[in-house]
Amino acid sequence: MPGTAGATKPKPPSLFITGTDTGVGKTILSALIGLIYKATGLTVGYLKPVETGAVSVNGELVPPDASFLARVLGLEDEPLEMLCPYRFELPASPHLAARLAGKRIKPDVIRECFNYFDRRYDTVIVEGAGGLFVPLKSEYLVADLARDLKLPLVIAARPGLGTINHTLLTIAAALRAGLAVAGVIINRYPVDPDPVVKDNPKAITFFSGVPVLALVPEIAGLEKREPVLRLIEEAAAKVEETYRLSVALARRAVQEENPGGPL
Repeated sequence: MPGTAGATKPKPPSLFITGTDTGVGKTILSALIGLIYKATGLTVGYLKPVETGAVSVNGELVPPDASFLARVLGLEDEPLEMLCPYRFELPASPHLAARLAGKRIKPDVIRECFNYFDRRYDTVIVEGAGGLFVPLKSEYLVADLARDLKLPLVIAARPGLGTINHTLLTIAAALRAGLAVAGVIINRYPVDPDPVVKDNPKAITFFSGVPVLALVPEIAGLEKREPVLRLIEEAAAKVEETYRLSVALARRAVQEENPGGPL
């Protein structure tokens, strides 16, 4: 039997970033994970399948989240229609924004965009819209897209009161939909947490069996429209140093592929 001394370390997986709610910090989390992956030597693609609340610039709808990630991850030369194939000005649920714009969101188009990045990069970070039960079109939710893309989830969660319920519901919905959950990351974690906030990560793991992989602090001085790359890189380095997130995600991916196997 071959030894393990020269065994190749498991590669961090492509991921689908979802949230317990809208505005929970999926975009910042996508940026941090992307930078952490890049620091390990991986090339990283990014896909935001649908973004509402896009801004009209010279007659073109520009998606703030996708544009932010393109700048942070060095993807500015990639076509906008591949980075974010569906962009709508109305800040509403994608199914409604698309209907009022007279358009239809087509899962096949999104899969083509994912395949485009999957062929060109070692890993791909896909950022969902809102939470898992946000509808993209009739009878097709964000959860359905994550399942079609066959990607493990990372769930972005809030730190404070109510997050246990919201996070456990999201995990339950994911598992019921047949999705693999790599873990939870709590965003905007305070420097001096009160007893409620301090207990929440332990409670989420205890009641769900899903690990809280990292606690990400608020990045002071950061604006998504004008990203200060140094601040994001410093935050990514600190998260990786503290939690070894790339290793934890790689191990979780191996565990999902080989249930019951050693980590």
